[in-house]
Amino acid sequence: MVRKMMNQAWEIKQTAFNLDDEGYGDALYSITTPQGQYTFVALSREISEETRSDRVISERWDVTFALCDGLISDKKLKRMKQELPKQEMGRGDVTDLVWSRANKSERVFSHVVEALSQGEQPDAEFIYDIGYLFRTTAVYGNGKFGIAPYEHMKDNHTFSGAYQSQMFAVYMLRHFSFELVEHIARRKNPNAAVLKPELKKLLGTGNATGLGMVPYLISHPKLLHQWIWIREVALARAKKMQPTADDCKRFMKKLEQVRIFFEDAPVPQMEVFANPRDLAKEVKEIINLLNTICANIEMSGKAADNIWIDFTDQVKDQFTMEAHELINAELIELYPEVLVDLERQTNADDGLHLIPEMSIGALRSILKEQYQWAFEYDFTQPESRHYFWYRSAEKEEPRIGERGIDPGDELYMPMNIAEQVQQLAAEMETVPDDQNVAAFLLKKPEFRGIVRRMQSLDGLEYGEIRANLTGKELLPVYLLRCKLALYGAERYDPKSNRWVRITLFQGAPLVEEIGKTPFQDDWFYPLLPKAEEIK
Repeated sequence: MVRKMMNQAWEIKQTAFNLDDEGYGDALYSITTPQGQYTFVALSREISEETRSDRVISERWDVTFALCDGLISDKKLKRMKQELPKQEMGRGDVTDLVWSRANKSERVFSHVVEALSQGEQPDAEFIYDIGYLFRTTAVYGNGKFGIAPYEHMKDNHTFSGAYQSQMFAVYMLRHFSFELVEHIARRKNPNAAVLKPELKKLLGTGNATGLGMVPYLISHPKLLHQWIWIREVALARAKKMQPTADDCKRFMKKLEQVRIFFEDAPVPQMEVFANPRDLAKEVKEIINLLNTICANIEMSGKAADNIWIDFTDQVKDQFTMEAHELINAELIELYPEVLVDLERQTNADDGLHLIPEMSIGALRSILKEQYQWAFEYDFTQPESRHYFWYRSAEKEEPRIGERGIDPGDELYMPMNIAEQVQQLAAEMETVPDDQNVAAFLLKKPEFRGIVRRMQSLDGLEYGEIRANLTGKELLPVYLLRCKLALYGAERYDPKSNRWVRITLFQGAPLVEEIGKTPFQDDWFYPLLPKAEEIK
């Protein structure tokens, strides 16, 4: 999305900024792209500290915001002021693309306002440590609350592509947060300082995400396959590139930046994820390995075939999976120009359709080719069925409970794909290959869901999470990280094994840079600037 915005030189303008001395009110921004015009709406409200919460069920937020098709009429704005702050209890219309809400990081927000109002810049290390002024929870699209459905943004729409509109709305919240702190500071002191661009780039948008993302991955298997498939194709293309001496220099420079980021940056030491300091040490060793390859290319003046394939194989053999995947990601980023067509393939028809005429023999073949992983678990053992997933009636949130301890087991969500596959396989043992699925399901209708799922995912090898999602060893935070990484998240800060805070757009280009400076497509992993670099 950032690449598209910068390369197409989108025009983003503030069109209204009706905020009082404390920063409460409404702000509008127009966004003009080659495909159309859009409006970003931000409503800032005063709330008490007691009501500020990251929970989905919260009813008050510091800011609610929306991204809309076209310009906003006075009538539309009046309605949005009534409905948007309600979020789950509100109603939008088909011109609304995204609804969301956010809360302040009170410590950073207050610090930045206070520093600017005194004519000074905020403490760079402090704002870098937190990484954002606002933290979102849910970012809604795709027909929620009556807003535009998924189909509305297909084909030539500016935000065609999975979650493009949601991510852009989060990017605009970041921009609004900069203008908001500067506005409040000016009201305190007309001679207040303006936040320096170098410091703005240290701030992204925060996000808090809980267990809801795991059921999403189960219920959208075709979309999951599409995203992982795109990533694997991108990596394969990058590995096949023949690096020039300049490619090597750029890669070396970026890995050194990554090393410093994980060595010095305020990334928490996480029990469930790799220690960032250990990762920094691995990257340092990988840089030495890369240095030898680069020296050979520079001496010969040309690259041999399979340089990157051999290099990544060495990294895989000698280092941790975390380091290996980090190198894979950075290798993809080295060649964005050969991946542009993949960016237009993030959508997927996520429907699951039953094929009643399919033979049981054909269904067995799918099971054999794609579901052997499901037989790694023994569901006669209590530890394999330790957890059950359910949706809280009171809080309307996905949760997991422990069987035999927590109530609600009879209302479990069907997250046990591996167990369902085993049950189906056992039931099909005595069924002849030439019998069709329709006849089988007439006698065993309880298997309709898993049969339809397996048929629909035939050939889509990345659609299933190959794990037991009810086992005692389950760590849901890994699955949260997987989906968040696909959005471009960084700085994972797990608060438990069930929810995590992350940062989006830290280091990303600023609105004022769009169309005015050459786009450097390497903004990930921003480093703390030196004092003399802050202009």
